[in-house]
Amino acid sequence: MKKQVSLLLAALLLLGALSATAGCTQPSPSAASSAPSASTEPAAEIAVAKAYIIVQGYEWGPAIPKIVLEFAEDVSGFANDTFEVAFGTTKRTVKEVYSSDADGNQAGGGKYLTIEMAVKSSEASPFAYDMEKNANMWAETMDFKVTVAAGKSFSVGSASYTAGDACSCSAKAEDRKVPQTAGWVKDTVEYQEEGKDITLTRAAWAPEGADSDSGKNPLIIWLHGMGEGGTDIDIALLGNEVSALTAENETNVQKYFAVDGLAGAYVLAVQTPTMWMDTDGSFTFNNNNVPEGEKQESWYTEALWKAITTYVEGNPDVDTSRIYVGGCSNGGYMTMNMMFEHGDYFAAFFPVCEAYLNQCVSDEMIQQIKDYNIWFVQSEDDGTVNPMEYALPTYMRLLEADAQNIWFTLTDHVRGTDDPEPWSWTGTGTYDGHWSWIYVFNDQVTTRFDPAKVSSVADLTSGNCTVDGVNLWQWMSEQRLPQAAE
Repeated sequence: MKKQVSLLLAALLLLGALSATAGCTQPSPSAASSAPSASTEPAAEIAVAKAYIIVQGYEWGPAIPKIVLEFAEDVSGFANDTFEVAFGTTKRTVKEVYSSDADGNQAGGGKYLTIEMAVKSSEASPFAYDMEKNANMWAETMDFKVTVAAGKSFSVGSASYTAGDACSCSAKAEDRKVPQTAGWVKDTVEYQEEGKDITLTRAAWAPEGADSDSGKNPLIIWLHGMGEGGTDIDIALLGNEVSALTAENETNVQKYFAVDGLAGAYVLAVQTPTMWMDTDGSFTFNNNNVPEGEKQESWYTEALWKAITTYVEGNPDVDTSRIYVGGCSNGGYMTMNMMFEHGDYFAAFFPVCEAYLNQCVSDEMIQQIKDYNIWFVQSEDDGTVNPMEYALPTYMRLLEADAQNIWFTLTDHVRGTDDPEPWSWTGTGTYDGHWSWIYVFNDQVTTRFDPAKVSSVADLTSGNCTVDGVNLWQWMSEQRLPQAAE
């Protein structure tokens, strides 16, 4: 039971004047256990030694599904409805509360408490967008408040906390845990040729058992969008849900590659310090005033080529007849760029809402790639990359060139599964139309155009994209370079 404290201490508590340490405001243990029990008494500050946030990738990007509170003594007497959590003005829905270790994994008891919350696309992103660099950055701190709910209580050691008692926490970068990316091998690649000095960041994931399975395994390469550039590869892995390409999530596209005794597919993500569509390494877009029929150039073409080839050379288990490359938006542009510059190296391409201007694709370039294996994905309502200026006319020209294994999935809107009713500034109840990579990572690219029913660009509407059958990932797993069949 809490004991009576002086009016002076009560006033200090009301003003929140006690100093904050280790992420949360903390009173002395005696103060925490000595507030009065009547409902009119001032709330006490919960003595939390440290607060951590658990970050997870979702179809729209990263969010915080868990917070971990560390106490000086064992915590007990709580239930799933003991706490209320708010990030700023947003009240989160608490799903479960349990004893854990410091990483949020359930444990039988102890000094760590994990609060797991429901997640929506508009809640608690750990990213902040840098408008000058057009890139996501980690928020310097994530502030949240944990309050004991009405009629509830819990204990830390001999101290008891009741309704209204709270902790105002501030989790910094070092207090962030990202279990989804912890198993990736992260490094950098230096490129110092052509008068350039470029450092690319990359991360590689290996399927369990790949070193002892029945043979060599394929490789999936992912190239991020404009907002995921920088020097922290976790931003690229989380900004687009690259973790969905591993076996450690519910979608698990690895099932298409873990066949015939193979463990699955390796995954390689490469990050540019600026953006793939950069002409000089200083955020200069390469799609302004480009003459018709002239290639768009990237500052990073050969640096990326080195990042890919050195990884493959350093991993003898990669099946070099089954290397696939794709990416979204800026990364979709770079997928097309690699197709034009080093296309014979890859077994298949999956450009998503790609930003390579059709007017910059010459007839010679169409002839060059018409026999490649390509699957385009985009949404009709893409307001960032107009499909009629980029992928759709390029696809039409490929069909006219008698391309045989080139497909296109065009949707009307972008709908998700992690959040079926996402917040959107379009007011449609769907995601931004540019975010068509959501379908790719959700393994929902399952319809495509029938080339036999396409006679002009006018036929390329979402209403005509109705052919069911093999989906993107299944199709991709079946693609091999021609020489592999010899």
